[in-house]
Amino acid sequence: MVGRMEEGKLNLQSVGSSPDWPRLIEQTNVVAGLDVALQNDPYLPTDSTAFYQAGVPAIHVFTGSHEDYHKPSDTADTLNYEGIEEVVNFAALLTRKVSRLEASLEYAKVERTRESGTDRDTVRAYTGTIPNYTEEVQGLLLSGVVGGGPADQAGLQKGDVIIKFGEREIANIYDYTFALDVAKIDEPLEVIYVRDGEKHTTTLTPTGRK
Repeated sequence: MVGRMEEGKLNLQSVGSSPDWPRLIEQTNVVAGLDVALQNDPYLPTDSTAFYQAGVPAIHVFTGSHEDYHKPSDTADTLNYEGIEEVVNFAALLTRKVSRLEASLEYAKVERTRESGTDRDTVRAYTGTIPNYTEEVQGLLLSGVVGGGPADQAGLQKGDVIIKFGEREIANIYDYTFALDVAKIDEPLEVIYVRDGEKHTTTLTPTGRK
């Protein structure tokens, strides 16, 4: 989750769980000096959601996906230890700021939309895409593709933005996850993406999740 920081980039998710977070994060980053991106949605397929649903403001710290994410190949020698230290220091500073508040963090009720809180376990089709969670764009920005996977074979690459996957328009990661839910394994589908400002079309054939 936080082992592969690149160029000081840190993504903080579920910031919408409290109106206090942006101010505290900004104050913390004056000292830390990281390239911080904020995402408001508190309904995430990760541990922080359980706290939020119990009425506790919580944020999720993330440095982005990569080819080895959730794989045995994500070994100790691939980690950015200096980056991990920066993340830990940031989290410690932020935690201290929260502990010194005169009152508890204010809880914010966020409307749960159809796109929020997707359960990853329901996704069967595998495409080999590596989404970029740290930047908010219109579409699905790729931070890379798995070599030899369906996306790689379809010609997709780092920096591409998927805007349509099969019959579904893609505005964000949640649209993409829903599109995967209905994708058929071994059944080709059309993918429209943007590269360097120009639209392109390719055919991608999902495989079974390995």
